[in-house]
Amino acid sequence: MRSILTLLSAFVFAGCASIPGPTSVRTGETQDAVRAQLGAPALERKLASGQTAWYYVTGPSGYYTWRVVFGGSGGVSEYAEVLSMKNFLALQEGASRDAVLDQLGPPMQRMTFARTGTEVWTYRWIDGTFQMITDATFGAGAGAFKQASMFLDPAYHSASYE
Repeated sequence: MRSILTLLSAFVFAGCASIPGPTSVRTGETQDAVRAQLGAPALERKLASGQTAWYYVTGPSGYYTWRVVFGGSGGVSEYAEVLSMKNFLALQEGASRDAVLDQLGPPMQRMTFARTGTEVWTYRWIDGTFQMITDATFGAGAGAFKQASMFLDPAYHSASYE
């Protein structure tokens, strides 16, 4: 019985070690070192700058997305959590889907609305202590970014204050 508990504890701690956090990656680390620390990324992209970015999304519909950017030398040049008020407010009307994906990483959900000719990408994130939802709306087809709508996550906040 004791060996089973020890084994389970080892798996739990090993899993926790791979969850991205503010100090998980350091500038200059290689792709191999990052992959050994965090595992395979949820998404790999070539940015417009020519650099490679890896996105690590926490949870199936997690609140955090960590972006690791590898510079020309192959080492980490940037490591940051990208789901933030600053990044949502920086989205420019007319931006392409690729530009939004580069800035924020993969959304939790994508929905298409035929009647309005729009596509909406939904992101869950944390603003201080508030659980938030942001919907990024795009035009039809290869349509450009139109707007971001932010609101409290209804799963955690009640609209009634009786």
